[in-house]
Amino acid sequence: MIKKLIVAGLLCLSATSIYAQKFTFDLNDKNDEKISPIVKDRISEFTLVIRQIVQEEKSAMEKKIAAIDKELAEGKLNASEATAKKEAIASVYSGTINDRIQEVNFNLDDIIKQQVAFSIMNGEDPITPKTKQDVTKRYRIVNQINGYGSFGYMAFTGKKDEELNKHEKFSSNLTAGLIYERQLSLTSPLNFLAGGLFSWRTYRIDDDMRFNRDENGNVGLVKNEKSLDKSKLRSAYFMVPVGFKYNFSKVKNITEDFAYRPQGKHYVAAYLYGGTLLSSNNIYKGDGVRNKERGNYNVNNFIYGAEITIGLGLVDVFVRKDFNNYFKDNTFDNRKMLQFGINLGL
Repeated sequence: MIKKLIVAGLLCLSATSIYAQKFTFDLNDKNDEKISPIVKDRISEFTLVIRQIVQEEKSAMEKKIAAIDKELAEGKLNASEATAKKEAIASVYSGTINDRIQEVNFNLDDIIKQQVAFSIMNGEDPITPKTKQDVTKRYRIVNQINGYGSFGYMAFTGKKDEELNKHEKFSSNLTAGLIYERQLSLTSPLNFLAGGLFSWRTYRIDDDMRFNRDENGNVGLVKNEKSLDKSKLRSAYFMVPVGFKYNFSKVKNITEDFAYRPQGKHYVAAYLYGGTLLSSNNIYKGDGVRNKERGNYNVNNFIYGAEITIGLGLVDVFVRKDFNNYFKDNTFDNRKMLQFGINLGL
């Protein structure tokens, strides 16, 4: 009897097993790019429908089998009659499940064609009337805000003051902020750039020299009485860049009437910038000396210039040039900052 009940249960699930064997996809496969996202969604949807059908029919069948067991216990049926009725019920519900699944109208051929097209197109789903809305959401114009950071070496052009040149040490610039980026069109290689950046420019000098501002407001270099480990003038600016980025990636055609340009790692970006001085600090430390004095050391209150960044894939490099003097009012000389470095964020 137990064996026959097991057979009846298998009959009830036969329709589900038949359909399940037609398509076997591991939706958690690590190589997700091998399966079309559209195929995944449709299979998941169909699986849920089958599960619902089986659960509903199984619940109804169990109620009828329970009624037969009750009649058997009350002596209204003998064992062979009960078994025959249960097998008949299992057969009926197996057919009902099969019919309901057929009504779902799951087109396996269409799924196979979708997956074949996905594989042929190297991981891109073709556009159809049913998927056009999803595709237009997936492939959209770049319109985003990126974090930005850069570090570079500061060199100077137009030097005249020999005293400052003689004691000049490695000077650097650290920049951080946000860059807004918008692609001009879905296939355009040009992206518009704008943003807000904070720039910390650190001018270092050596040989126990330090910057000094006398009582008359004149800024120059003086020799410190004790040896110094550090001596630098750090100026902070707020900068606003505006420019464009040219992307070297190629346009990808999804269909004859739909194409887009992916954002690659190889590009050239160029922009102009302007900035205003936030603070300037004269910092020096050494033998019994520790000073951080905020004041006016005649660095320019406003800066403007241009930058070019080249995206090489693994690293991005840039050149930045100020168009006005580093120091104002002819302090020291007419030197202008020229910076080389690496950046992140574009």
